[in-house]
Amino acid sequence: MVKEARVDKRIAILEATLAVLTEKGLSGLKVEEVARRAEVGKGTIYLYFKDKQDLLRALVEYRTFAFYQEVAAVVHSPRPFFERLEEVLARRIAWVEEWRGLWAAVAREAERNPQPWLKGMHERYLALLEALIRSGQEEGAVREDLSPRLTAAILAALGCSSSVDLSGKAYMEHLLLVLRKGVGR
Repeated sequence: MVKEARVDKRIAILEATLAVLTEKGLSGLKVEEVARRAEVGKGTIYLYFKDKQDLLRALVEYRTFAFYQEVAAVVHSPRPFFERLEEVLARRIAWVEEWRGLWAAVAREAERNPQPWLKGMHERYLALLEALIRSGQEEGAVREDLSPRLTAAILAALGCSSSVDLSGKAYMEHLLLVLRKGVGR
């Protein structure tokens, strides 16, 4: 029971951090505001996280691994390939939208050299996409001549452009059309 309460407080702090970041940006992130929103004392935050950098690193990992768990559930569900692909892509776009404008800044603040850390986390997502592609090949929905690893890398890159409005049904429909039919004549 004590461990559960500790986990709940930690999650409340992480969720409050995300809320403050979303509303005020990285420059507006104050531990006092996080504590107020999480309904804990400022000192309580430092029982869970050694400093602001540790808090941000934990937030990125928490939200990223939660996203990966959602994706894993979809990838391993018994539905047809294109239904699973559409749901994975929709979740990816929603995740990117949640972090739009924050991801790079938070990662740089959380880690002095974020590339190895982020690459390590991203490998999990690539492995999930690779499993999805392989299952699509086994199902006969994906061409056998496509490399699952390279196809996974291409899918992982989708939905990452900050210059494209990813919201709305039109983007998803067009993306799925390109994936189903290709771009050739």
